[in-house]
Amino acid sequence: MHDEIFADLAGLDLGEAVAEIGAGYGTTTHWLLARGHRVCAVDIDPSSVSYLKSAFRRFIEAGLLRVIHAPAEALPLGDGECDSAVSVVALHHIRHVEQALREMDRVARRLVAIYDWTPESAGYTNPHSPQELEAKMQTALATAQRLGYQAARQRLWYRLLKKKQ
Repeated sequence: MHDEIFADLAGLDLGEAVAEIGAGYGTTTHWLLARGHRVCAVDIDPSSVSYLKSAFRRFIEAGLLRVIHAPAEALPLGDGECDSAVSVVALHHIRHVEQALREMDRVARRLVAIYDWTPESAGYTNPHSPQELEAKMQTALATAQRLGYQAARQRLWYRLLKKKQ
């Protein structure tokens, strides 16, 4: 399923520096680094942060990756510090969606691209219930629309996109 999302993401001009929000255990981190991006990987989970620092140590040492322990709602990055902000299948874990979307918008100069699961993906690509994913998706869609994001939906995932240039 990540392959479909990454194919869509590959069509976007992310620029050089990418803030990855909700990095988890590095699937998207690896994809971004393999394409030559400099990455600021942010996650609220200490075990994810520890894993990323160990698994991607050589990228950190080369100055291509920063791993940051922080919530999506309070990113410790400067205004416009990155060309883009990307979040792949993490939004349903974020408590304060509006604040997280505002933070991603704040740190990105070029665009914000957020991908998450639809209710149809429940039990297939993730352990969440269809009801939980539907509620999270509806909240995200309403909030994103209010903040000027465009939404697109596929069968198992949806994308929120805000282009600035």
